[in-house]
Order: sequence, then C-alpha cells, then structure tokens
Amino acid sequence: MLCVIICLSFTFSLLCGVGNALEENEIIVSVVLTSQTGYPGSGAVASIFLVNNSTEILTIQYVGINFDWMPSDQFLGHNLSEDPVFISSSTNHIFQSINIIVPPDATLGEHNYSVGIDGLKGTEIFSWNSQNYIFVVQDPKKQTYDDLLTQVSNKITESKNVNYESSKARSLVEQAEVEYVQALVYGNQNSWDEAVSRLNSASSYLEQADVEEQKYLEEKSSQENLLIIIGLVVVIIIAILAVFYLLRRKKDKILIQTKKNLIN
Repeated sequence: MLCVIICLSFTFSLLCGVGNALEENEIIVSVVLTSQTGYPGSGAVASIFLVNNSTEILTIQYVGINFDWMPSDQFLGHNLSEDPVFISSSTNHIFQSINIIVPPDATLGEHNYSVGIDGLKGTEIFSWNSQNYIFVVQDPKKQTYDDLLTQVSNKITESKNVNYESSKARSLVEQAEVEYVQALVYGNQNSWDEAVSRLNSASSYLEQADVEEQKYLEEKSSQENLLIIIGLVVVIIIAILAVFYLLRRKKDKILIQTKKNLIN
C-alpha cells in the first residue's frame, strides 16, 4: 500500500461527541526511524510498532505520523479503512513502513513529530495520539562534511596500511592527518565551511601522496632495470675479454710448439 497523506480531522469531529474509548496504557506504540536526523530534501523511513494491552480486539483504520512542518490535522501514513488491521488483546503488530521526505524549506534544528491512530476498540471508536518525539533537521553542509569525513578517514587508513616507500608520500600523508584533525575541530564547532575546506585539503594531500609514490616506484624500477642492463653489459665484456684471452693463450702455445718443432 502506498504511503499517502491522510486527514484525521473528520475522525476527530466524530469523537467530540462520544469521547475516547481507550484508557491510558491500553496501547503502547514505538516508532523507529532509519535516522533521527535529516537534511532539507532528504528522506527517512519510519516503522510503527503497536502493542494491544486492552482486553478488546483493536481494529486499526488509520495510522500515520504528523511532523510539526505539516498542518496539525494531517498525517503521513496509511488509510486502512478499506482493509483494517485487527490486533487481538495482548498481541502486537508492525505496520507497513512509511516513507518520509523532509521539506526543502524545513527550518534547521529540532522538530516534533507524533503518531496518530484511529480505529475501534471492540465496537467503540477511539482516536489516539502519542507523545512528541524529536527529529533534527541539520545543515546540508553537514552532510557534505559527513560524506567527506568518511572518505578521507578511509583513505588515510588505506594509505598508512600501504606503507609508502617514498619519504615525500609519507610526509604528505602526515600533512593530510593534520588537516583531518583540524577538520574534526571545526566540525565540532559546527563550522562546516572551514571543516569541509580542511577535508578537501586532506584529500588533495592524499592524492599527491599517491602520485609521489607512483613516481618513486617508477624511478626505482627504472634504476633497477638500468642496473640490470649495466650488469649484463659488464658480464658480456668480461666474457669477450675472457674469450680473447683464451684465444691469445692458445695462439701463443701454438707458436711455442711450432718453434720447438723447427728446432728439433
């Protein structure tokens, strides 16, 4: 069932004459949000858990959540009037999740939200509203900060595990760590612009460290290859000289033997 905006004002007007059939603590409701914080335009998912402590069967017709940025008589949730949920005494039920979108123009800071449930206790109509819960709308810049913080933290850990051979690369990682710590300080002060700037600097240092390490390894590889070539050339020269030496000795022996033969 799709999440819809349902208006409970009509139900409230019905209850004005008959009163509320539910006694205190006859139902217990818990709300679980995927996050108790959000940003303008961001989303969250809410799950509502209900325990029936009454002695009657509860017939749930409407269930929803009202945030203080909504009209007080509107709830984001499910209209179950065509297919009610029946909850027996001393049992519980988890309702289908509700998708929540924080309005783009929502003010920053704490916001109240509550759960509204309408239905029947046995054959008596009831309307129930929970206590207020707190949802915090944060500065969008904090989202950027949080994302960068995770990325930089992971990259620093990765760079330290690699154990760079280049001293320049290691120095750049140390500079990145300094910037990261400064970002944490500014983040704790809610100075998001400065904190993000520090994280960008840290990220830049880490990228430079990768470049320096790559250059170092390429130069090291080139030097090793050069040494191998020089070694091969030296071996070849020694081999050639050895061959000339052996040939010379053999020639000298032949000359000496020839002279002896002539004398004899």
